[in-house]
Amino acid sequence: MFEGYSLALLLLAIGVILLLAELLLPTHGLLGLAGGGAILCAVFFTSRQSAWAGLALLVLLALATPFVWAMVVKIWPNTPVGRRLLLPPVVDAPHTRESPVRIGQSGVTISELRPMGSCEFDGRRMEAISEHGIVPPGTRVTVVALVNNRPTVRAG
Repeated sequence: MFEGYSLALLLLAIGVILLLAELLLPTHGLLGLAGGGAILCAVFFTSRQSAWAGLALLVLLALATPFVWAMVVKIWPNTPVGRRLLLPPVVDAPHTRESPVRIGQSGVTISELRPMGSCEFDGRRMEAISEHGIVPPGTRVTVVALVNNRPTVRAG
């Protein structure tokens, strides 16, 4: 029915269609494997007709693969399956260099610090860590250090 190059062309088209379907359908790689197999069969049937044509098709596919893969990586997150499988992008708040508190500033513990808990400094609540042991709630504290913008406090 199909002879030589026409069978190879048909298998190549089927392989490409199966690979595209793999992007859109959650088949766990089955369509991708079938598409890759069809493309390799196309290379085989082309090389049966002419060794140079088979080699040329194989080299062409090898050169095209990284470009096609880069395009797929760019397009796939926008497909229905990609949107369901991938996490949304992280929207990061701009980081400020200044800490909301400064060394020597006084505050009050809101929760028990054991050694970490909540403190209030000038009406602003934030996590703090006690310098020594457990500090009960309602205790006046003073900031003695800032580590990664988190205050280390001392009771008193």
